[in-house]
Amino acid sequence: MALGRCMRIAGLIIPYFQYGIMISQNRKHHAARRVDELVTQYARSSGKVRNQYWRLIEVIRRRTSLLSPRVAIQKAVCHIDHEQIVKACYRIAMYRRNWIKHPETWQVATQNPFLQMQSLVKHLFDRYPVPDYLAKAWWSTESDYLWGITLYRFLAQGKSIRQFHYLKNLHFTKRMAGFFMHAPVDLAPQAALRWSQILGMGGNERLARVLIQRSRLDELVTDEPFWETVIRFLIQNQPISTDEIVQIVEFIFQQRFDLAEKIWGKGAGPYPVQPDFSLKGRSLMSLRRHMVHWRSDLIEKGMMPPPEVDPLDFPWRRSAIGEFRCELEGQIWSIEEVLTPRQLQIESKIMNHCVETYLNECVRRKTTIWSMKVKAGQRRRRQLTIEVLPQKKVIFEARGKNNCEPNPTVRQVLNRWALQECLTFSKSV
Repeated sequence: MALGRCMRIAGLIIPYFQYGIMISQNRKHHAARRVDELVTQYARSSGKVRNQYWRLIEVIRRRTSLLSPRVAIQKAVCHIDHEQIVKACYRIAMYRRNWIKHPETWQVATQNPFLQMQSLVKHLFDRYPVPDYLAKAWWSTESDYLWGITLYRFLAQGKSIRQFHYLKNLHFTKRMAGFFMHAPVDLAPQAALRWSQILGMGGNERLARVLIQRSRLDELVTDEPFWETVIRFLIQNQPISTDEIVQIVEFIFQQRFDLAEKIWGKGAGPYPVQPDFSLKGRSLMSLRRHMVHWRSDLIEKGMMPPPEVDPLDFPWRRSAIGEFRCELEGQIWSIEEVLTPRQLQIESKIMNHCVETYLNECVRRKTTIWSMKVKAGQRRRRQLTIEVLPQKKVIFEARGKNNCEPNPTVRQVLNRWALQECLTFSKSV
């Protein structure tokens, strides 16, 4: 009786066991087919390097299990999947002229998929030692992978990181280069540069980790010389809490680089709130105060409008150059300075040119824009838009509607204004 019951239970279990095996086999078959499709897909795109691509695929399949369906299950452990491996083969093949050895002579000395791919890259390219973490660029899914590959090939030829042409805006010392060669393996190439820069300037690993992991300074950014002053400021004022470091960097990004429309509010314009923001002469305490009161500080300085004023109607500082008015051939001519964002937009729209893009220069008083108009009866019509460099008192540009050259009458009025205000003309006018 007991035997019969056992047989009945076995009769139920065995089909489930067989079903499980079938499911497992189907998954493996599907995974294998997916790998084959990936390999074929990249082969079609490999063009002149197809032969080298297939050599790499063949070597990897013959000597490792990197393209085995089992690797898909292990992805969470080894942080590399089939598509990354196939993509790496494609990229490596594209630089076959830099190979110093044949793929077929590669010796596999580890079972770790990450280290196996790293070993293959080093076998093919390394004439001189390259930091291990840079190998990731060959199978990276990040948008800057080409930057990392270029750097890897550069260093593999024995050149110094300090000679790398992409670093021309970054002051990278010998001390920094030493830290770069031994940066932590978990860092991306540009993050490793930032790490090396911070340590080379006397900062500690904590500050480097905070800036890399929690700020926009995890990669190279616009105006690196300026950010060097920020990093130096943070180093000199340590200890600062992690949250405050992040807040300081984000505040500076917002003030100097982000659009005022986003930071100040609607109508503030498509340019930064404080494009000339600097830490020169500031202490940590004065910076903290400004971070709290920056809106009232800018309103007080006349750099931004008070809450009750539309930013489009908030005027910038009038220049020392005078306006002009005269009568010519029975018509009243005038030249007036454009003083608000809205006036600049209207001038640009009516005259059908791009003068509205000069907003940032006008706000900073790097340039001034003037509008020449003529009144006949009750109607005033725009005739010319004029750009004058206020420091040099030079008429830099003068354009009519649709960027046309001024006619003789308009030119005569312009000359009379230039004589009145002691202005000179650039060669292009």
